[in-house]
Amino acid sequence: MTVNRPYAVLLGATIVLEFACNLPTGSMPLALHDDGTVDSAIALAMGAGMFANLFGSIPVGVLVDRIGRLVTIRASALLMAFATLGMALTHGPLFGGLFMALRGLSLMSYVTAEFAYTTEIVPAARAVSYVSFLGLIANVMFAFAPAVGVWLWLHNVQRDQYYIGTALALAGTAALWLLPSRHDVKTAKPSRTILMRSLWLPTIAFLVASAVQSGVNFSIAVLTFYQRGIGNAAIIFMAMALATAAVRYPAGRIADKRGPRSMLIPIVIAQIVGCLLAAHATTTWEVIAAGTALGIAWGAIVPVGVALFFEQSGRRTRGAAMGAYNLSFSLGSALGAGLAAAFVHFGFGYGGAMLVCTALPLLTLPFVLTARRRSPR
Repeated sequence: MTVNRPYAVLLGATIVLEFACNLPTGSMPLALHDDGTVDSAIALAMGAGMFANLFGSIPVGVLVDRIGRLVTIRASALLMAFATLGMALTHGPLFGGLFMALRGLSLMSYVTAEFAYTTEIVPAARAVSYVSFLGLIANVMFAFAPAVGVWLWLHNVQRDQYYIGTALALAGTAALWLLPSRHDVKTAKPSRTILMRSLWLPTIAFLVASAVQSGVNFSIAVLTFYQRGIGNAAIIFMAMALATAAVRYPAGRIADKRGPRSMLIPIVIAQIVGCLLAAHATTTWEVIAAGTALGIAWGAIVPVGVALFFEQSGRRTRGAAMGAYNLSFSLGSALGAGLAAAFVHFGFGYGGAMLVCTALPLLTLPFVLTARRRSPR
């Protein structure tokens, strides 16, 4: 039972931190719109975190292996609180993008270190399931926090909501000092640090293709559905996150028992359906249907991605593997943010960008299905 106590602490801190950091996901587009920012600049500002993650994923993975999981977890949580405070105090797309970038980078660093630390405090045979459950909890928070942020904004609790988020983030950070250092792992020899393995490339390509839609949605979905007259425009995130929460743990168990490749084709089908529905959605129920299909795909892709990297890495390269895992999603999301900004600028809009997203996972599917696996040692 002792081994589960750190997991419980980590779980509680994650609940608080994820809720605090996801309030701006719903309300920041409205805040920037209220500042008079043009739509394409809003898309770029909202996508700034994805671009920051793109350049930070691999260094963070190496950092986790070099300095340890706990230092990274705690420092990342402090940066989350600082980023949320910055959103309360500043206005305009420049500062909005800057603090969204810091928020994204710190959250990605936290998740990278958290996943790697979790593998040391749970039974090895259940590692994917335990990691997936943390992801499930994060998705439950993502289901509600953006919608709460929009609701608060519409009820005149506007940038003040970020002070609340800052206080919550600091409370979650304080709990992280209860985590014991005996479960931490560091790489002793810098010369053996691994940045990337060619074995990981097919998995990376598939995850990148699957994550482009998340960049499009994160950047411009709230503003698009707000302009289409949807009541709470963040409802797509709630539908996605609830569907993800329902699928995440079963998907992790299937990945543990049958292997991750058994789930790849259903993931692609669900994503194609979700992207097509989202591209044309004009009512709340259509948005919910689109979000549900996308959430099913996302709920499975995360444990599948974790399982693919786990079977292609060893214990002392786990941090680097998780860095490559995050790089995949960061690159896909950054490409999605850029796609959204370009399509809005040239008049194709959110719908056109989502149509592009239907084809990308299908194109990369054969590479990951036929990829070779790590040789046992």
